[in-house]
Amino acid sequence: MSVESSLQYQQDFFEHFNQAWQDKSSYQLYRGLDTTADNLRLPIEEAPGYILAYDKNAQQELQDFLQTRFITFVREHVPFFEVSDDGRVFFGDWYHRRQFGELKPISRTIAQFSDEEQAIIPQLQAFSQDPDNYLQLELEAMRKDVYRDVNRLQNQLETEMASQPEQPEAANGGFRGLLKTFIDPSDPDESQPSAPAAPDKTKRLRQQFNQVKDQADHDFDLKKRQLEVSAAITRYEYQAVLSEYSSIEQFENVLSNLKTDFMAALKAEGGKQNA
Repeated sequence: MSVESSLQYQQDFFEHFNQAWQDKSSYQLYRGLDTTADNLRLPIEEAPGYILAYDKNAQQELQDFLQTRFITFVREHVPFFEVSDDGRVFFGDWYHRRQFGELKPISRTIAQFSDEEQAIIPQLQAFSQDPDNYLQLELEAMRKDVYRDVNRLQNQLETEMASQPEQPEAANGGFRGLLKTFIDPSDPDESQPSAPAAPDKTKRLRQQFNQVKDQADHDFDLKKRQLEVSAAITRYEYQAVLSEYSSIEQFENVLSNLKTDFMAALKAEGGKQNA
């Protein structure tokens, strides 16, 4: 391409983009952005800066205009999404609803920034595998994690006791019976005689065991309540998805094709003014 033809191309492009802005045609504006990003091999988010000479105010004005149309589309396209006027996307309208993400009008996607937002789809996938037992499986996984150090200390105590000279067992079954009263103190028998005095190392291990188990019990109760609330929210979200789509996979497909479907909708409107 010669200098003259290159300059003519630039002139034609900016005239076309300017006309799209005057017509308030979202479709033609997006075509200009996509063409710029493709030709210059830019991330799409950088295309407005190049076209508008990196003027921050102009870029914000363009984004605000495009966002209004994108918000309208998402509200219609995914009915159970609640989209605020500033582009925040919430999953449903129930109590304890979660923010799903944030609309990015230039890329025509929903961005997820926080760990909680990014966890929603994996949680829905896991829930869909076994809805009836989802909470129980989550609790069991959490229990193993919370009591990992408790189990480790229990094994150390048993190993330490096994390495000591054999002592007469108390009537409650020896050291294993004593440990059981720590982990499952459901029916302690106060009438049983106390165990023989233990060496210092065993005493220290037992004290550490008590402290770690007390903390684990506290953490388990707290996390259990949190998981119960989280599972209830995931169930609401799962039911909302299945009210519109046949599966979580179809919902994911809709999200993946958001840009394509949005551009198709704009094109179907003829790329006319305010479209």
